[in-house]
Amino acid sequence: MRMSPEEKKELDDWAQKQYPISMRRLKFSNPFYEKGKLSILLGISLYVLHVFSKIDSLLTASIIFLLLGIVMEIVALVKYYSSLSNEN
Repeated sequence: MRMSPEEKKELDDWAQKQYPISMRRLKFSNPFYEKGKLSILLGISLYVLHVFSKIDSLLTASIIFLLLGIVMEIVALVKYYSSLSNEN
């Protein structure tokens, strides 16, 4: 389906208007996303170490870090979606 030049211009104008708003939303939730991602990676690394070394405390630590990472990712999503509903 081809767009007419008027529709294309209207879409370009809308995208230019919405881009700064989207960047603000992403910046608002990004710290939680980054911390959650690092926590999940640390949990995976600790689990791999547990598999190879059979140290039980590493299993407990990996589960804690994985759960913490999941919670941080949920907080990032909630902040992002709440910023969608709070259009300023």
